[in-house]
Amino acid sequence: MKEELRIPVGIEGFAHPVCSPLDHGVPHHHDELEVNLVLSGSAAYLFGTERLPLVAGSMVWLFPRQEHVLIDCSPDFSLWVVVFKPGLVERHAAHPQRCVLRSPDPGSLFCRQLESGDVDALNRVYQSASIGGDDAEFANTALAYALIASWQAFQFSPDAIARTDVHPAVAKAVRILAETEGAMPLAKLARAAGLSASRLSRLFKEQTHVSLTTFRQRQCLERFLRIYRAGARYSLTEAAFLAGFGSYVQFHRVFRRQIGKSPAEYGRDLKAATPAGL
Repeated sequence: MKEELRIPVGIEGFAHPVCSPLDHGVPHHHDELEVNLVLSGSAAYLFGTERLPLVAGSMVWLFPRQEHVLIDCSPDFSLWVVVFKPGLVERHAAHPQRCVLRSPDPGSLFCRQLESGDVDALNRVYQSASIGGDDAEFANTALAYALIASWQAFQFSPDAIARTDVHPAVAKAVRILAETEGAMPLAKLARAAGLSASRLSRLFKEQTHVSLTTFRQRQCLERFLRIYRAGARYSLTEAAFLAGFGSYVQFHRVFRRQIGKSPAEYGRDLKAATPAGL
């Protein structure tokens, strides 16, 4: 799924610290180059049929045509998400040592484990890039430096991150769930993936470290968040059923477990944070 990122006009990217992300559980890609630097906890990326484990200090480059999905996030997982528009990359990655960053897909995964000193230095760089506000000149200069500094730290790190293969049926199930609106029975999903329901469930848990049930519930929750936060005039219950939950009781249970508050509390907080008139 191609994602359209919201980047202010005149700004050539962004740097955001993210904790326990819930909006990255759908396979996606976008036109912009992205780099992630993990600060704490653990998680994993799925790239097609490859699983990439992430821990503190992991750096991953995500190129425009590399579809990816973040899974298995620990409660304390946090990372920097830094995004660069194509124009900025074209101007600042012309040097032979950086020209690979201009590729939409270099044909392999670029992921390494950084030393703590490099993580601390980049954390300061990203903090500077995150506070540009309306000052486009400052923000774009900070983002350009973040691009170059990130690639330099990556190049000087000798520690590659070991990846593992996942069964094609598991990768296919992830894709099907991402592209299906509403709930899909397990038996139907298994047939579409080409395995029995029991074998698919077992392989999914073994290879992604997330149960198929939990993954499906998370997909529904992310769909709910997109529907409800889009400003459409849906009630919590209507948005929950549109997202694929079978009952409000199930939705309430999953929501509280994943978000840490009730749907009603979330709705009140969202309204309080929305400017009047929007």
